[in-house]
Amino acid sequence: MKKSTYPNWVDKHRKSGTEIRRFGKKFYIYEVSSYYDKERKKGRKKTGKFLGTITEAEGFLESQKMKVSRTYGGVAIKNITTKEYGFSAFIQTYCKDITDPLKQHFPMQWEWILVALYCRLLHTSPLKNMDYYYKKSFLSEQLNVTVSAKAISQLIKDLGSDRKPLTDYMKHIAGSENYILIDATSIVSYSNNLTKVCIGLSKNKRYEPIFNLLYFYSPHNYLPAYYRLFNGNIKDVKMLATTIKESSFKDIIIIADKGFFSEENLLFLEKEILNYIVPLRRNSLLIDYKKYENITKSKNHFLFEKRVIYYDSYKLPNGRFVYLFVDEQMMIKEKRDFIIRMQKENESYNEDKFTKQLPQFGSFSVITNNESKAETIFLNYKSRMGVEVLFDGVKNILGNDHTYMHNDEALEGWMFINHLALLIHHKIYGLLKEKKLICKYSIRDFIEYLADVKKVKINNEWFIEPIIAEQKKLLLKMGLTIP
Repeated sequence: MKKSTYPNWVDKHRKSGTEIRRFGKKFYIYEVSSYYDKERKKGRKKTGKFLGTITEAEGFLESQKMKVSRTYGGVAIKNITTKEYGFSAFIQTYCKDITDPLKQHFPMQWEWILVALYCRLLHTSPLKNMDYYYKKSFLSEQLNVTVSAKAISQLIKDLGSDRKPLTDYMKHIAGSENYILIDATSIVSYSNNLTKVCIGLSKNKRYEPIFNLLYFYSPHNYLPAYYRLFNGNIKDVKMLATTIKESSFKDIIIIADKGFFSEENLLFLEKEILNYIVPLRRNSLLIDYKKYENITKSKNHFLFEKRVIYYDSYKLPNGRFVYLFVDEQMMIKEKRDFIIRMQKENESYNEDKFTKQLPQFGSFSVITNNESKAETIFLNYKSRMGVEVLFDGVKNILGNDHTYMHNDEALEGWMFINHLALLIHHKIYGLLKEKKLICKYSIRDFIEYLADVKKVKINNEWFIEPIIAEQKKLLLKMGLTIP
C-alpha cells in the first residue's frame, strides 16, 4: 500500500468510501466510489459529494449542506437505516472457496459479480432491480462500487465475450476429483437474437424454440462443477465429446436417464472411450428376469440408507455388464399398491398380472461398460438424484429470465452468474444434508431465515438486530455463527 503523505491528524479521518484532497494548506473530504467502465472492462473511481474539511485544531468540520436537518417524527433518518446482513455475511464467511477465486480470475470485475450472484440467489433478481437490492444489503456498505442495470448489463456481456476465464474459474473450483456427467436439460427461449436457440424437442415433449444446458456434477461435495450451452437441435450424446475436451476432466462416468438408452448412444460412448451407467426400462430384452426370481434369497446384499438392496450381475458381449438390483422396501410398497388397486376392482390389475410382475417389484437394472462392485455401481447411479436439486435450482430457484437475453454473449455471461449462484445454492444443500436437516429445512428456508438477520444503523454505528428463536435454532443446528 502506498504510504500516505498527509499528517496523522488528517489520516485519522480517512474512512472507507471517502477520499482526502489537499488544496494549498487546506484538506477536504469527498465521497468516492467505483463504477464499471465498459470500454476498459474494469472499475474506475468516481468522486461524489463534498463532505467537509479537516483542520488540525478542530478536526473534521461537516459541510453546511450535510448539516441540513433530516428527521422524521423527531428521529434522524440516519439512525433508522436497516439493511440485510445475515445471508450476505454467510456468503462472505462460509463461501470463500467460491468467492475468493473470483478475485484471482476476475480482478477488475469480481465485486460486481459478487453483487449479481447475491441478487440472483436471494431475490431471483433481473438486471433492472439489482441496484435496488444491492442498496438494501449490507454489501453496499462493504463494497465501494456503483451498481446499475447498465453496469451489470455491460458486465455480463464482457463475461460472455471471453469464455476462457469462465472455464479457468470452473476448473479451479472443480479441482482434480472425478466428475460424473449427470444431465442435460432444454430451456425454452423466445429471443430472436440467440443463435443457440433452435426448434427442438423440449422436456414437455413439444417442439419449441430451445437451447440446451449440459452440466457436470460432483456427487462428492454436491456442487455443480461445469456447464456448457449448446444449440437446441443437438442431441445429448453429441454434446459430450466437446464438453469433455474443453473441461479436460478425466475418469468421467456418464450417468444418464432411461430415455438415453439406445444402441447408437452406447456405441458413441464406447467409441469416445467413456464409462457409462445407463438404466434399462423394465421391459428391456436385455434383462434376464429369471435371475430376479431368487435374488432376495441370495447372500448378495448391502445396506443403503438402512434399506436392504439385493443384487446380481452378468456379462454381455462387447464388454458390457448388466447389474440387477432389488430394493426390499420398494418391493413391499409396489406389491401393496398393486393389491390395493386390485381390491378397487381396477380391470388393469388382476391376479395373473400380479403373478407375472412379481420379479419386477422393487427392481431396477442398469447397463454399464465399467465392471465394478455392485454397491459402487449402485451408489454412482443413486448420486444422480442430485440432478433434481441442481435443475430445480436452474429452473425454479434462479428463475428463467436469462431466456430474454438479447445476444449470445449476454446469455453466456448471464449463465455464468447463475452458475455461481448455483454453487452457493448447492453448498447450502450439502450443509443441510450433512447436518441431516434436509427434510426439515428447504434451501429457500435457509436463505430466507438468514436474510432476515438485519443490521441497523444507530448514530453512525451498525448493530446486528436481535435474532429470533427460529433463526437461533437453525444457526445452532447448522453450527454457523453470524460474524
